[in-house]
Amino acid sequence: MHKTKMYACIVFFEGSDEAKKWKYVTNLKRFSEFLSRSHPSWKYFNVYDKGTAQYLTRFHVGNVIPKLLGMLLLLLTLKFTFRDTFAHQASSTTFNETTFINGFIISATIPTQLTEKNYSIC
Repeated sequence: MHKTKMYACIVFFEGSDEAKKWKYVTNLKRFSEFLSRSHPSWKYFNVYDKGTAQYLTRFHVGNVIPKLLGMLLLLLTLKFTFRDTFAHQASSTTFNETTFINGFIISATIPTQLTEKNYSIC
């Protein structure tokens, strides 16, 4: 049986210091749509992990809000990992090549800059 991720959300409203708490939120996108319909003066809401009470993130009106926060965190991780990987490769002096042969992964590191240290003239 698949367990649904549960969040607690605290919502803050425009022109008020008042906040409301919803303890059992499973779909953040539907929750934001509910707020827009039922509480149109909402300004932002904070999202907490229901199990650990750890603060996760904040969404403002007009933000793109994912159905599940895990998807957003995965996309952000991939974005920063992807960017850092290519920044590292641009400054690297080696080229990594991966080849698939008969279902096996064969990896090789090939120097891209040859210096006198890398080879000798016979």
